[in-house]
Amino acid sequence: MKLTKITAFVATLGAALALTACASDEDNGATATTTATATTEATTSAASPALPTADELNTILAKATDPAVPLEEKVNTVQNGEQAPELFEVMAASQAESGAQFQVVNPVLPGYTPDSVLASVNFILPENEAQPAENVEFIYENETWKLSQSWACTLITNTVSPEQVPEMCLDFSPAPAEAPAE
Repeated sequence: MKLTKITAFVATLGAALALTACASDEDNGATATTTATATTEATTSAASPALPTADELNTILAKATDPAVPLEEKVNTVQNGEQAPELFEVMAASQAESGAQFQVVNPVLPGYTPDSVLASVNFILPENEAQPAENVEFIYENETWKLSQSWACTLITNTVSPEQVPEMCLDFSPAPAEAPAE
């Protein structure tokens, strides 16, 4: 059962990356110009934060899933975490049940916006090889780095049963399969 969830997780990560690549390829010139202008304005009005290290990002993931860390601290580890405090209980329980570990590995690269970075994260289950997830996004918000909401929800929706998925992640859940027509 856990191997099926891991396989689904890896497949979902691949699909997410493919969609991201397709979306980038479909930009038209006007959107690219607008984005470049907005990026230039944002860069000149506020300096981009320094890139975090893999160790700093590992600390964020560890804090988000540690049952001993107070909720007030955990909500600062995931983008919009304050809107879904139940997310952290689900994350911690899922990690404890599976024995899974997340490990950010170098390099940490600039992200899609000046306030984001991308990193590879190894998903490690006991007695299994690490399964890498590429381009996991972290967002710089309120002077701290956080796991992006979309990646937090991707991790949750692929590791717990549908009834355990927090409300903030319901938009990220795969649609239930329709029954075949008779």
